[in-house]
Amino acid sequence: MGSSAKKKKEKKKDFQKPKLKVGKAKPKASNFTDTSFKSKAIVLQQQLAENAPNPIERFKHNLSLTASRTDTQRRDALSYLAGQLSTSPPTNPVGTSTLLQKLLPMMSDSSGPVRNQLLKLLRNLPADEVRPHVERIMLYIRGTMTNISQEVKDDGLNYMEWLLDVAGEDVVSSPGCWVKPLRDFMSVLGWTVKIAPATTAKSGWTSAPRTTFGAKKYGQSFPRQMLILSKFLEIGFKPSEPTSWSPNDWFGNIGHVPRTPDPFGYLGLFKPPRDEDGEIYRNREDRQDVFQRRFMAAVETGVDMAKKEGGTAGRAAATLDQVLRDGMADYEQNSRLDDDDHLWDGYIM
Repeated sequence: MGSSAKKKKEKKKDFQKPKLKVGKAKPKASNFTDTSFKSKAIVLQQQLAENAPNPIERFKHNLSLTASRTDTQRRDALSYLAGQLSTSPPTNPVGTSTLLQKLLPMMSDSSGPVRNQLLKLLRNLPADEVRPHVERIMLYIRGTMTNISQEVKDDGLNYMEWLLDVAGEDVVSSPGCWVKPLRDFMSVLGWTVKIAPATTAKSGWTSAPRTTFGAKKYGQSFPRQMLILSKFLEIGFKPSEPTSWSPNDWFGNIGHVPRTPDPFGYLGLFKPPRDEDGEIYRNREDRQDVFQRRFMAAVETGVDMAKKEGGTAGRAAATLDQVLRDGMADYEQNSRLDDDDHLWDGYIM
């Protein structure tokens, strides 16, 4: 009985005529709100509680994440640290020395976004706190400039430019930070002069000088390498500012604290003797002398070849050539004066 009645109802529905609404719909009120939408649940991965970690702990936690295996985590951690250093006053509970010790190995990171974020962080460090660590920073910058990857080499130039802007005079006057970087520049530029045998009168140019033709990726790096070298030499050849002296200055300077890191390092009292590459060249004349003897010929030849290329490389070479003229002009004049003095040594007045 039950099933037959259900079937009759279903058949009856087929012959029922639907009632159609005639006329306009009632207008909606001005304060009508549509509530027909469906909302999705929002889940927070980390709830903020009263016992949330303080800024110091979060800073240290993100500093530890810079050693993560994930590129995204390293980049985000550096971004957080850079944001903390850019605040006023900056937040750095671990100190610049500890921060550099942790972050300097990341200069050669395989990820480009990580290296870019590291550069932003370094630019937020106080210059006064960076200068005492110039020698250690240069070790990592030199390793980055001579890396096998061209992208890492290009970022090494960015690190070098940052350090020259922050502590240029400290760079050229620190142990091993004049000759060794110049050797690295000569290597990446391909401006290495081969030492000729004893039977040959002159030395020859390297068999494979660097050029920008046919190398799109390297062609963009070659002019920038010359420009950063120009900046490095310009700071190294910069004349020292003359200072006025009075008899009272001698007594007043006795109790002054030295302004340069390791002020008596050139004496070598507590360190093993250095070679010419690792020597301290705090005097402008000494830097000019070693540059003239070891690098001047290679740089002049390389500049002449780059000028012939023209374009961006030619303009960068012209800038480097002008720095050489301005920086070494008085050295050549002084050399000629010394030679004239030696000529008069044999005469008896």
